[in-house]
Amino acid sequence: MYERMQSFSKAELTLIHNASMAILAQNGLNFTDDEALEIFKSRGFKVEGSQVYFTEEDVLSALETAPDRFKFHARNPEKSVWIGRDDFAFAPAYGPPFVVDAEGRQTVGNMSDYEKAVKLVETSPVVDFNGFKYLAPGDIPAETSYLDMIRAALVLSDKPLMGSTDSKTGAENTMKIMELVFGRNYIDDHPVTMGLINPLSPLSYAHEMSASIIAYARRRQPVIIHNMIMAGASGPIRLPGLMALVNAEILGGLVLAQLVGPGTPVIYGSNSCPIFMKTAGAEICSPQSQWIFSAVTQLARFYNLPCRTGGSLTDSHLPDAQAMAEGAMTLMTTIRNGANLVLHAFGILGCFIGISFEKWIMDEELCAYMRGLTQKYPITPENLAVDQILAVGSGGTFITRPETAKECRKAFYQHKLFNKYDEAGWRKEGALDLVAKAQKTIEARIGGYRQPDMDPTLVKDIDALVAKMKAGPH
Repeated sequence: MYERMQSFSKAELTLIHNASMAILAQNGLNFTDDEALEIFKSRGFKVEGSQVYFTEEDVLSALETAPDRFKFHARNPEKSVWIGRDDFAFAPAYGPPFVVDAEGRQTVGNMSDYEKAVKLVETSPVVDFNGFKYLAPGDIPAETSYLDMIRAALVLSDKPLMGSTDSKTGAENTMKIMELVFGRNYIDDHPVTMGLINPLSPLSYAHEMSASIIAYARRRQPVIIHNMIMAGASGPIRLPGLMALVNAEILGGLVLAQLVGPGTPVIYGSNSCPIFMKTAGAEICSPQSQWIFSAVTQLARFYNLPCRTGGSLTDSHLPDAQAMAEGAMTLMTTIRNGANLVLHAFGILGCFIGISFEKWIMDEELCAYMRGLTQKYPITPENLAVDQILAVGSGGTFITRPETAKECRKAFYQHKLFNKYDEAGWRKEGALDLVAKAQKTIEARIGGYRQPDMDPTLVKDIDALVAKMKAGPH
């Protein structure tokens, strides 16, 4: 297959690997968490103060136990998803503080907004699992808000869900809640939640992040080790050098996860990007960003690891043409290059600053389109349909063929939002633009939402455990 985006040779990937090994051996990574430092010391790593040094042997040994694919289990087994190899999954926005309306006005998100997002996850045929922090609810205490978010995702949806990595307590409490819902023995052998780990670039791990790796890896629950290094600010301006730094940080975190829990699934991830030189902020959507997303997936395959990158990302502050164009370009790069988990697939605006429910619905159309893009059509004698072509002959039509009638509803992707009518048909349908269609879709979805079944006793037990955790140390 001919590909115009840069594909790295094995020799080039090895050069990046060797550069990362030099960084890990000569500078190492800074860990501010005492427990992490003790784990490294106990396993014979060179540790000087808070600086931990890694050999190539350390990295290769950890890679041997990290799986290349795993099943992410849902409360409803029919909604479990596979992540890795040829499989990929879509998840929504993660982390924005604001909800953004169709005109770009920002308001602080609240718990009602959060529950609305969970209901959109549950009613979507495209969203594969709950992404934990769609937004940061500003109307409840910040130190315990993760408990309300996890509770909402568990009770209002039966799809898989991500957990908290905001603190050591948050990570440990996530494990306790999952243990209550799924059973202690079950979660030790089945991934039922997932934590997002962000290194502190360059070359550091804050104590919350390393402590969360430890808490998740002890129960062999998956972690996404994912950095966002800005080329020219927190990383080198030259992109190959940026990738060496990206790679070193991720591999160091992977080593810690495998020391604690060999076999813990680790997803290799980065949304690194250039710095926007006019403001010194991140420019998450640019040709260089797409190059980085492609490079990340190639490095993940080099190490036989599942990969997370991209999403429907945009620097726009409202759901406009820029938002859709940038989102489509990033999703195309992400999916075609082979990412296995696409976080921020739905609703992100303004370089992660806001979530737009209108854009969420529009992004669902994009992601469904991307799934259609990956459909394979076997080249077989039956599919070549020579007998049909000869039967119709010159100047005939295939629209009256029985094969066309039989397959017309499933042969092609069926658009839910994008207009495919002529001008008269478009006006007959209401002459709506995408934002207006998205708003009508949201109303219908939320209005038609039905809460999935859960044992009322289990709901009470979850509520009691959450209340106990809120009353305890945070």
